[in-house]
Amino acid sequence: MKKILVLFIFIMSMVVVRSQVIDSMVNVYAEQIPFEKLHLHFDKDVYRAGETIWFKAYLFAGFSPSLVGKNLYAELVSSSGNVVQRKVYPIIESASAGSFDVPDSLSSGNYLIRSYTAWMLNFDTAFLFQKNIQLLDKNGLFPNKKIAESDNQYSMQFLPEGGNLVNTLTSVVAFIATDKSGLPIKVKGQIVNGKGESVSEFSSLHDGMGSFELTPNINETYLAKWTTEDGKQQTTPLPVAKEQGCVLKLTGVGGRKLFQITRTKDVPADWRKVNIIALLDQVRIYKAKANLEDLTITTGAIPTADLPSGILQVTIFSDTWEPIAERIMMVDNNNYSFDVNVNTPELNTNFRAKNTLEITVEDTLLTNMSLAITDAAVGRLSSADNIISRLLLTGDIKGYVHNPSYYFSNPSDSSAQHLDLVMLTHGWRKYNWGSMSRGKKPALKYPYENYLAIEAKAYGVTNVTPIRPDEQIFVIVQTKDLGRKFFEMTKSGPDKFYSPGVFIFDTATLYYQFMKDKKSAKDLSLGFTNNFFKGVKNMEVVKANPLIIADTAMLSRAKFFAEKNNQFNYGNVLEAVTVKSKTRIKSRSEELDEKYASGMFRSSDAYTFDFTTDGSAAFINIFSYLQGRVAGLQISGIGSNVNLSWRGSSPMLYLNEMPSDVEGLSTVSAADIAYVKVLRPPFMGGIGGGAGGAIAVYTRRGSERQPEPGSLGLNKTIIVGYNSVKQFYSPDYQDLTVSANTPSDFRSTLYWNPFVLTDGNRQKLKFTFYNNDITKAFRIVLEGVNEIGKLVRIEKVFQQTK
Repeated sequence: MKKILVLFIFIMSMVVVRSQVIDSMVNVYAEQIPFEKLHLHFDKDVYRAGETIWFKAYLFAGFSPSLVGKNLYAELVSSSGNVVQRKVYPIIESASAGSFDVPDSLSSGNYLIRSYTAWMLNFDTAFLFQKNIQLLDKNGLFPNKKIAESDNQYSMQFLPEGGNLVNTLTSVVAFIATDKSGLPIKVKGQIVNGKGESVSEFSSLHDGMGSFELTPNINETYLAKWTTEDGKQQTTPLPVAKEQGCVLKLTGVGGRKLFQITRTKDVPADWRKVNIIALLDQVRIYKAKANLEDLTITTGAIPTADLPSGILQVTIFSDTWEPIAERIMMVDNNNYSFDVNVNTPELNTNFRAKNTLEITVEDTLLTNMSLAITDAAVGRLSSADNIISRLLLTGDIKGYVHNPSYYFSNPSDSSAQHLDLVMLTHGWRKYNWGSMSRGKKPALKYPYENYLAIEAKAYGVTNVTPIRPDEQIFVIVQTKDLGRKFFEMTKSGPDKFYSPGVFIFDTATLYYQFMKDKKSAKDLSLGFTNNFFKGVKNMEVVKANPLIIADTAMLSRAKFFAEKNNQFNYGNVLEAVTVKSKTRIKSRSEELDEKYASGMFRSSDAYTFDFTTDGSAAFINIFSYLQGRVAGLQISGIGSNVNLSWRGSSPMLYLNEMPSDVEGLSTVSAADIAYVKVLRPPFMGGIGGGAGGAIAVYTRRGSERQPEPGSLGLNKTIIVGYNSVKQFYSPDYQDLTVSANTPSDFRSTLYWNPFVLTDGNRQKLKFTFYNNDITKAFRIVLEGVNEIGKLVRIEKVFQQTK
């Protein structure tokens, strides 16, 4: 008896431990192992060879912009899985922007754009951002191979609510029917038992999905006989029912989700007391215990009225914390968006006419948005995913969802019912409960990344030729535009050196030498590389996402644009054919910006100061010079004790685009300064912030002051940095005088701006764009997020009415 009591106490203690471990691991996942989600906003959905694919990336963790990912990887992948182009961009303020320049020689066909952070690769790659695109050739043609009716194949999946059918218990069974391409089809049919008797009928309700109830009998099997819309008859066996177990039923009523748990009479002892846990985006929002010792049915309610919108995961565990059943359901409290007004004070669809767009955000919170204006017929696919459907739905479930934006565009009872069918037919298995109950974390092969860092390894290090413990490497990086960055690399190991936070774009020449023992260069060689993730060979292309074929009107319009461009020999890179009747002379600030600034520092939203002409002014340091010259920038104190504030935050400080501090900038001689930019808040280049703007100081270079690095006898190598953020070119036809020699303009993307930023001081923005030669209706798409994770998605078509 004593042994039995000891065994009982041991078992109960293990149950308590498991409960505590699962609770603890849920918190660990939420706090230490966040799941990141990416959304990419594109300027349009159909492209042709020779065009540029423009995109803006938004990174989330849970319901908020993510602060984890620092580097964005974006790939253009062929249908065979080959990476055609790969880009790396910095993620600033949880967002990034980039582009793919599609060669006009690239063959038409189905391509995939895949994007991720290195951290996301620690988890199921099905959750990476992936978008299928249709690429036309330079003539606007696409090899649209129709599937012969005899070759088409259909499939049907049956998915019991909670996970399993159980004998004698009534279950809701959802289904989804698709064709060979994975697209939904309409079906109807009946469920028959082993005797061929019909026990239930069904028909698809929405996008190939539907549901019915079934109570399996003991020792009985079931078959679905169904017919497609084109009359093809099919049969599919239903999952085999378990002899005993529990069934979970989940429904939504008002601000609550009601659950019902039903068990068979004969279940294991540890199934007679069950635990219920509900998670919403990794956060536990409900926990309860139900006693089924004397009952076979129990019910409960999960309050959801005050929760953020998102996918609710309800899991039923046995008394020993083994998972029994699981179901996901959408919580849609319509509290995920913020208001933005988009108007056109000046609208004109005439030949190269000027248009003005006005965007107003009443909220004073910081917002980060992107804007695309295209020819209305070419711009969008109605079934395209968007920032709202991606964050709330497709970023959290596996498998293809047809027309995901539909479920959030019309808050009706029917769309909510249709969305619940999506929940029933798509699994969400982000957690391995068995591993979590043992306190085991997932293997994290890819740690958090920092921004671009330069790493160096010394070769030839021995006991005879060691490296001094305090050795450093002096580095000069010269970029293609002759800009230079200076920094020192410190030892990070016996034969390794490291320097973080080096913002370099494109390929640069790196000059270097040992600082302490210059003789080391005779005996040692150095190899340099960046810290970027180098890519996974043969990463699987997700086959569950079928290509959505553009409709005939869209393809016809795209072909029309291609024919016009070919007819008039009009290039896609509009910079080569800037059209104006009189040449505009660049300002001195524009010349200095082109010479010194790069990447995010080329923002036009800045105060600029030319020290090549104004550098003789008497001042103690750069901060005393700026006092009173920049509206809103507060500067107090002297010397290295200067305090800076702009809109309640401290500006980021940079010297030649390398992070610096007050002491570093205050010691720079006025004679060495060429150019200063004071970038208004928020500065999208600010590492870990940017709310206080930035002050960027550039020193004189090249023939102005410095000798060529090669003349100093330094060794050199090549280093690869971030891909440059390409500037979208929008022509200015204000002074245009049309003549016979005027090049034609057949741009289908009329305007693209990935950084539409507002805050309490800038709530209304105006943008000007000019029409091309043929567009009569504009499609305007605005997407974005504010600092607390609220979203916006606006799509409008503007055209003149007479």
